[in-house]
Amino acid sequence: MNKFLFALGVSALSPLVLAKPTIVTSIKPVSMVVAAIAGDHAEIQQIVSSTASPHDFAMRPSDLRKINNADTVVWVGESLENFLEKPLKNAGKEQSSIEWLALEGMSLHNFAEEAHDDEGEDHEGHEEHEGHNHDGVDPHVWLSPDNARVLAKAVAARLVSLDAENATYYEGNLATFEKGLTAKDAEIRQALSKVSTVPYIVFHDGYSYFEQHYGLSHSGEITVSPERKPGAKKVAEIRREIEEHKVQCVFSEPQFSPAIVEILLEGSSVKTAPLDPLGGNVAMGKNAYFSFLDNLSGQFLSCLG
Repeated sequence: MNKFLFALGVSALSPLVLAKPTIVTSIKPVSMVVAAIAGDHAEIQQIVSSTASPHDFAMRPSDLRKINNADTVVWVGESLENFLEKPLKNAGKEQSSIEWLALEGMSLHNFAEEAHDDEGEDHEGHEEHEGHNHDGVDPHVWLSPDNARVLAKAVAARLVSLDAENATYYEGNLATFEKGLTAKDAEIRQALSKVSTVPYIVFHDGYSYFEQHYGLSHSGEITVSPERKPGAKKVAEIRREIEEHKVQCVFSEPQFSPAIVEILLEGSSVKTAPLDPLGGNVAMGKNAYFSFLDNLSGQFLSCLG
Protein backbone atom coordinates (compact mmCIF):
# COMPACT_ATOMS: atom_id res chain seq x y z
CA MET A 1 0.00 0.00 0.00
CA ASN A 2 2.86 2.36 0.87
CA LYS A 3 4.39 1.71 -2.55
CA PHE A 4 1.04 2.52 -4.16
CA LEU A 5 0.76 5.81 -2.25
CA PHE A 6 4.35 6.67 -3.14
CA ALA A 7 3.63 6.03 -6.83
CA LEU A 8 0.55 8.26 -6.62
CA GLY A 9 2.63 11.01 -5.03
CA VAL A 10 5.26 10.84 -7.75
CA SER A 11 2.68 10.89 -10.54
CA ALA A 12 0.95 13.88 -8.97
CA LEU A 13 4.25 15.77 -8.73
CA SER A 14 5.63 14.79 -12.14
CA PRO A 15 3.83 17.51 -14.15
CA LEU A 16 5.57 20.10 -11.96
CA VAL A 17 8.91 18.36 -12.22
CA LEU A 18 8.63 18.02 -15.99
CA ALA A 19 7.11 21.46 -16.66
CA LYS A 20 8.90 23.15 -19.57
CA PRO A 21 9.90 26.82 -19.38
CA THR A 22 7.39 29.02 -21.22
CA ILE A 23 8.99 31.60 -23.50
CA VAL A 24 6.66 34.23 -24.97
CA THR A 25 7.96 35.87 -28.16
CA SER A 26 6.78 39.00 -29.93
CA ILE A 27 7.23 38.20 -33.65
CA LYS A 28 8.18 35.20 -35.78
CA PRO A 29 11.86 36.11 -36.38
CA VAL A 30 12.31 36.20 -32.58
CA SER A 31 10.59 32.79 -32.32
CA MET A 32 12.98 31.37 -34.94
CA VAL A 33 16.09 32.22 -32.91
CA VAL A 34 14.48 31.08 -29.64
CA ALA A 35 13.41 27.77 -31.26
CA ALA A 36 17.00 27.07 -32.34
CA ILE A 37 18.13 27.13 -28.71
CA ALA A 38 15.02 25.87 -26.90
CA GLY A 39 14.37 22.90 -29.20
CA ASP A 40 11.67 20.71 -27.64
CA HIS A 41 12.66 21.57 -24.06
CA ALA A 42 10.67 24.83 -23.81
CA GLU A 43 7.26 26.01 -24.95
CA ILE A 44 7.25 29.01 -27.30
CA GLN A 45 4.14 31.21 -27.47
CA GLN A 46 4.19 33.94 -30.13
CA ILE A 47 2.07 37.08 -29.79
CA VAL A 48 1.99 38.67 -33.28
CA SER A 49 0.76 36.15 -35.86
CA SER A 50 3.12 35.26 -38.70
CA THR A 51 0.95 37.05 -41.28
CA ALA A 52 0.47 40.31 -39.31
CA SER A 53 2.75 43.33 -39.09
CA PRO A 54 4.03 44.45 -35.66
CA HIS A 55 3.77 48.08 -36.81
CA ASP A 56 0.01 48.30 -36.18
CA PHE A 57 -0.66 45.39 -33.82
CA ALA A 58 -3.25 45.57 -31.01
CA MET A 59 -3.01 43.34 -27.92
CA ARG A 60 -5.84 40.92 -27.01
CA PRO A 61 -6.75 39.59 -23.54
CA SER A 62 -5.24 36.20 -24.49
CA ASP A 63 -1.91 37.95 -25.23
CA LEU A 64 -1.94 39.59 -21.80
CA ARG A 65 -2.49 36.16 -20.22
CA LYS A 66 0.51 34.79 -22.11
CA ILE A 67 2.70 37.59 -20.77
CA ASN A 68 1.47 37.09 -17.19
CA ASN A 69 2.21 33.35 -17.33
CA ALA A 70 5.55 33.59 -19.15
CA ASP A 71 8.86 32.59 -17.60
CA THR A 72 10.51 35.04 -20.00
CA VAL A 73 9.27 37.39 -22.73
CA VAL A 74 11.62 37.89 -25.69
CA TRP A 75 10.92 40.92 -27.90
CA VAL A 76 12.74 43.25 -30.27
CA GLY A 77 12.09 46.52 -28.42
CA GLU A 78 9.80 49.50 -28.02
CA SER A 79 10.69 51.12 -31.35
CA LEU A 80 9.05 48.13 -33.11
CA GLU A 81 6.62 46.74 -30.53
CA ASN A 82 5.55 49.67 -28.34
CA PHE A 83 2.29 47.77 -27.69
CA LEU A 84 4.32 45.52 -25.35
CA GLU A 85 5.81 48.19 -23.09
CA LYS A 86 2.80 48.76 -20.83
CA PRO A 87 1.75 45.08 -20.52
CA LEU A 88 5.33 44.08 -19.57
CA LYS A 89 5.41 46.80 -16.92
CA ASN A 90 1.95 45.90 -15.58
CA ALA A 91 2.89 42.21 -15.36
CA GLY A 92 6.19 43.02 -13.63
CA LYS A 93 8.07 41.33 -16.48
CA GLU A 94 10.23 44.26 -17.62
CA GLN A 95 13.39 43.15 -15.80
CA SER A 96 13.02 39.45 -16.68
CA SER A 97 12.30 40.06 -20.37
CA ILE A 98 14.98 39.92 -23.07
CA GLU A 99 14.89 43.07 -25.21
CA TRP A 100 16.91 42.33 -28.34
CA LEU A 101 17.75 45.99 -29.08
CA ALA A 102 19.19 46.47 -25.58
CA LEU A 103 21.54 43.47 -25.56
CA GLU A 104 25.24 44.14 -25.17
CA GLY A 105 27.21 43.59 -28.37
CA MET A 106 24.44 44.57 -30.79
CA SER A 107 25.34 46.48 -33.99
CA LEU A 108 22.49 48.93 -34.56
CA HIS A 109 21.71 51.22 -37.48
CA ASN A 110 20.11 54.62 -37.05
CA PHE A 111 17.42 55.57 -39.60
CA ALA A 112 18.71 59.16 -39.79
CA GLU A 113 22.30 58.03 -40.45
CA GLU A 114 21.28 55.46 -43.02
CA ALA A 115 19.15 57.99 -44.88
CA HIS A 116 22.20 59.96 -46.04
CA ASP A 117 24.70 57.13 -46.19
CA ASP A 118 24.92 56.57 -49.93
CA GLU A 119 28.25 54.81 -49.86
CA GLY A 120 26.88 51.66 -48.23
CA GLU A 121 29.87 51.65 -45.86
CA ASP A 122 30.08 49.07 -43.13
CA HIS A 123 28.64 50.25 -39.81
CA GLU A 124 29.61 47.17 -37.84
CA GLY A 125 29.73 48.22 -34.20
CA HIS A 126 29.54 51.95 -35.05
CA GLU A 127 26.92 52.55 -32.41
CA GLU A 128 26.17 50.34 -29.45
CA HIS A 129 22.97 50.93 -27.55
CA GLU A 130 22.18 49.77 -24.07
CA GLY A 131 19.20 50.57 -21.89
CA HIS A 132 15.95 51.77 -23.39
CA ASN A 133 16.72 54.81 -25.51
CA HIS A 134 16.34 53.75 -29.14
CA ASP A 135 14.98 56.88 -30.86
CA GLY A 136 15.58 56.65 -34.59
CA VAL A 137 17.09 53.16 -34.44
CA ASP A 138 16.13 50.76 -37.23
CA PRO A 139 14.55 47.88 -35.27
CA HIS A 140 14.78 45.21 -38.03
CA VAL A 141 17.76 43.65 -36.25
CA TRP A 142 16.84 40.03 -37.09
CA LEU A 143 18.02 40.68 -40.67
CA SER A 144 21.63 40.62 -39.45
CA PRO A 145 23.12 37.17 -38.76
CA ASP A 146 25.55 38.84 -36.32
CA ASN A 147 22.66 40.22 -34.27
CA ALA A 148 20.90 36.84 -34.36
CA ARG A 149 24.00 35.35 -32.78
CA VAL A 150 23.82 37.91 -29.93
CA LEU A 151 20.18 36.99 -29.20
CA ALA A 152 20.90 33.25 -29.36
CA LYS A 153 23.56 33.63 -26.64
CA ALA A 154 21.19 35.64 -24.42
CA VAL A 155 18.38 33.07 -24.86
CA ALA A 156 20.74 30.19 -24.08
CA ALA A 157 21.91 31.90 -20.88
CA ARG A 158 18.31 32.56 -19.81
CA LEU A 159 17.18 28.99 -20.49
CA VAL A 160 20.13 27.62 -18.54
CA SER A 161 19.14 29.81 -15.58
CA LEU A 162 15.47 28.71 -15.83
CA ASP A 163 16.15 25.04 -16.45
CA ALA A 164 19.63 24.20 -15.14
CA GLU A 165 18.96 20.45 -15.43
CA ASN A 166 19.02 20.80 -19.22
CA ALA A 167 21.94 23.25 -19.41
CA THR A 168 24.04 20.91 -21.57
CA TYR A 169 21.17 20.58 -24.05
CA TYR A 170 20.77 24.38 -24.46
CA GLU A 171 24.51 24.97 -24.66
CA GLY A 172 24.81 22.25 -27.30
CA ASN A 173 22.00 23.86 -29.32
CA LEU A 174 23.77 27.22 -29.11
CA ALA A 175 27.03 25.71 -30.39
CA THR A 176 25.14 24.00 -33.26
CA PHE A 177 23.34 27.25 -34.12
CA GLU A 178 26.55 29.29 -34.16
CA LYS A 179 28.35 26.76 -36.34
CA GLY A 180 25.38 26.48 -38.73
CA LEU A 181 25.02 30.26 -38.89
CA THR A 182 28.67 30.74 -39.86
CA ALA A 183 28.28 28.22 -42.71
CA LYS A 184 24.92 29.63 -43.91
CA ASP A 185 26.25 33.21 -43.78
CA ALA A 186 29.27 32.32 -45.95
CA GLU A 187 27.05 30.45 -48.43
CA ILE A 188 24.62 33.39 -48.80
CA ARG A 189 27.44 35.94 -49.03
CA GLN A 190 28.92 34.03 -51.98
CA ALA A 191 25.55 33.72 -53.75
CA LEU A 192 24.62 37.40 -53.30
CA SER A 193 28.06 38.66 -54.36
CA LYS A 194 26.96 37.92 -57.96
CA VAL A 195 24.17 40.53 -57.76
CA SER A 196 25.79 43.04 -55.38
CA THR A 197 25.89 45.83 -58.00
CA VAL A 198 22.33 45.36 -59.31
CA PRO A 199 20.16 48.36 -58.26
CA TYR A 200 16.68 47.81 -56.80
CA ILE A 201 13.95 49.55 -54.79
CA VAL A 202 12.36 48.09 -51.64
CA PHE A 203 8.84 48.57 -50.30
CA HIS A 204 9.98 50.28 -47.11
CA ASP A 205 13.36 51.15 -45.63
CA GLY A 206 13.65 48.10 -43.41
CA TYR A 207 16.43 45.99 -44.91
CA SER A 208 19.59 47.94 -44.06
CA TYR A 209 20.98 45.20 -41.77
CA PHE A 210 20.73 42.56 -44.51
CA GLU A 211 21.81 44.94 -47.29
CA GLN A 212 24.91 46.22 -45.52
CA HIS A 213 25.88 42.78 -44.24
CA TYR A 214 25.85 41.38 -47.78
CA GLY A 215 26.83 44.55 -49.70
CA LEU A 216 23.67 44.96 -51.80
CA SER A 217 22.80 48.05 -53.91
CA HIS A 218 19.61 49.51 -52.47
CA SER A 219 18.61 52.52 -54.65
CA GLY A 220 15.54 53.71 -52.77
CA GLU A 221 12.24 52.79 -51.20
CA ILE A 222 8.52 53.44 -51.54
CA THR A 223 7.98 55.47 -48.39
CA VAL A 224 4.20 56.00 -48.61
CA SER A 225 1.85 54.52 -46.01
CA PRO A 226 0.97 50.93 -46.95
CA GLU A 227 -2.78 51.69 -46.75
CA ARG A 228 -2.61 54.61 -49.20
CA LYS A 229 -1.86 54.64 -52.88
CA PRO A 230 0.92 57.11 -53.74
CA GLY A 231 -0.10 60.41 -55.32
CA ALA A 232 0.84 61.32 -58.89
CA LYS A 233 3.84 63.35 -57.67
CA LYS A 234 5.26 60.44 -55.65
CA VAL A 235 4.74 57.99 -58.53
CA ALA A 236 6.55 60.32 -60.94
CA GLU A 237 9.41 60.78 -58.47
CA ILE A 238 9.97 57.04 -58.00
CA ARG A 239 9.66 56.39 -61.73
CA ARG A 240 12.41 58.97 -62.34
CA GLU A 241 14.52 57.20 -59.73
CA ILE A 242 13.94 53.86 -61.49
CA GLU A 243 15.15 55.30 -64.81
CA GLU A 244 18.09 57.25 -63.39
CA HIS A 245 19.48 54.34 -61.38
CA LYS A 246 18.55 51.71 -64.01
CA VAL A 247 16.63 49.85 -61.30
CA GLN A 248 16.18 46.15 -62.14
CA CYS A 249 13.59 45.22 -59.52
CA VAL A 250 10.97 46.80 -57.25
CA PHE A 251 10.14 44.60 -54.26
CA SER A 252 6.72 44.33 -52.62
CA GLU A 253 5.90 42.78 -49.22
CA PRO A 254 3.29 40.07 -48.53
CA GLN A 255 2.04 41.90 -45.39
CA PHE A 256 0.82 44.80 -47.57
CA SER A 257 -1.10 45.14 -50.83
CA PRO A 258 1.14 45.07 -53.92
CA ALA A 259 -1.19 47.60 -55.66
CA ILE A 260 1.29 50.45 -55.04
CA VAL A 261 4.05 48.54 -56.83
CA GLU A 262 1.73 47.67 -59.74
CA ILE A 263 0.87 51.36 -60.22
CA LEU A 264 4.57 52.29 -60.19
CA LEU A 265 5.57 49.70 -62.76
CA GLU A 266 2.62 50.08 -65.13
CA GLY A 267 3.95 50.04 -68.70
CA SER A 268 7.51 49.32 -67.54
CA SER A 269 9.70 46.24 -68.03
CA VAL A 270 11.17 46.41 -64.50
CA LYS A 271 10.74 43.16 -62.59
CA THR A 272 8.95 42.81 -59.29
CA ALA A 273 8.97 40.15 -56.54
CA PRO A 274 7.84 39.92 -52.91
CA LEU A 275 10.37 40.25 -50.08
CA ASP A 276 9.13 38.84 -46.79
CA PRO A 277 11.03 40.41 -43.86
CA LEU A 278 9.04 38.35 -41.31
CA GLY A 279 9.38 34.86 -42.87
CA GLY A 280 5.62 34.22 -42.91
CA ASN A 281 5.91 30.91 -44.80
CA VAL A 282 8.93 29.53 -42.96
CA ALA A 283 8.19 26.32 -41.03
CA MET A 284 9.03 26.66 -37.34
CA GLY A 285 11.74 24.42 -35.90
CA LYS A 286 15.40 24.43 -34.87
CA ASN A 287 16.54 25.38 -38.40
CA ALA A 288 13.84 28.01 -39.02
CA TYR A 289 16.24 30.99 -38.91
CA PHE A 290 18.52 29.36 -41.51
CA SER A 291 15.48 28.73 -43.74
CA PHE A 292 14.45 32.35 -43.28
CA LEU A 293 17.88 33.61 -44.46
CA ASP A 294 17.71 31.18 -47.39
CA ASN A 295 14.24 32.41 -48.37
CA LEU A 296 15.17 36.08 -48.16
CA SER A 297 18.40 35.68 -50.14
CA GLY A 298 16.49 33.56 -52.66
CA GLN A 299 13.91 36.34 -53.07
CA PHE A 300 16.69 38.85 -53.79
CA LEU A 301 18.41 36.47 -56.22
CA SER A 302 15.20 35.63 -58.11
CA CYS A 303 14.62 39.28 -59.02
CA LEU A 304 18.17 40.60 -59.31
CA GLY A 305 19.82 37.60 -60.98
